[in-house]
Amino acid sequence: MLIGFLCLSFVVIIWGTNWLVIKDALQSSPPLLFTGIRLLGGAIAIGAVRLCLGYPLQLGCEGKGRLVAVGFLQMAGGLGLSLVGLQYLDVGTSALIFYTMPLWLVAIEWTIDRQKQSLLDVIALTCGMLGLGLLASGATPVATSHGILGIALLSMAAFSWALGTWIHKRTPGDIDVWSRTIFQLATSGIAVIIASLLLERRLDWTQLPILAWPIAFNCIMATGLAFVAWYRALSSISTQIASQSLVLIPVVALVAAAVLQQETPTTRVVLACGLIIVGVTIAIWHAGGQRRSL
Repeated sequence: MLIGFLCLSFVVIIWGTNWLVIKDALQSSPPLLFTGIRLLGGAIAIGAVRLCLGYPLQLGCEGKGRLVAVGFLQMAGGLGLSLVGLQYLDVGTSALIFYTMPLWLVAIEWTIDRQKQSLLDVIALTCGMLGLGLLASGATPVATSHGILGIALLSMAAFSWALGTWIHKRTPGDIDVWSRTIFQLATSGIAVIIASLLLERRLDWTQLPILAWPIAFNCIMATGLAFVAWYRALSSISTQIASQSLVLIPVVALVAAAVLQQETPTTRVVLACGLIIVGVTIAIWHAGGQRRSL
């Protein structure tokens, strides 16, 4: 149990501070290109470790289409759009909006599955939407046209990730989690790099030495080691507790940005942070209670 919580703490700290690493990297790299390199590099890193440890990489034939869809929605759509949106917003606000995905999942299940929502679900959605509304209407740089665009892109990223989660729940569960992750990282990374070549400005290769550190950090720490730690934590801690702990990631990002980059959050941002975290917490715990009752 202790090892599980240590792994979970590592994941929260790495993924929280990684928002600052990416924000700095975007000054030298187009967002989609960096996303693609991060995903493809992560796939290579995890795959190499698994092969060195003697584990085979096997997928099988069943459910590949859904795996691709989930990978594109979560990794290409979710991570790609989040980095594009991060260009226009500060680190804390970006992380906060991105981690509203459990709220979007409630809305998707409400709309597509016609799943009856309880009062707690309504409260969760209301808190989350009020938090987003506060961010959008704040008398800060967020309220500029670029800020609104950033909020829209981060919200789309969160929705894309949630939709991928909804499809993942309907994907056959007998596929090895590592093979699945490597396959999704690789296919999504290639797709995002192709999109970058078609849509974005070309990378200034003189900036490559500057990008070496953030690329290495993302491939090795934020993708490779963090995924290993995440799945190790899930082996000893309930999924509900692990998922709940992810709401600490935007808090870590806010604190790290305040300490390292002097991005002092306003009262409005702090209040929005509280509302969104309350909404996400209610959504996660209520979903966990529903699964236990089935």
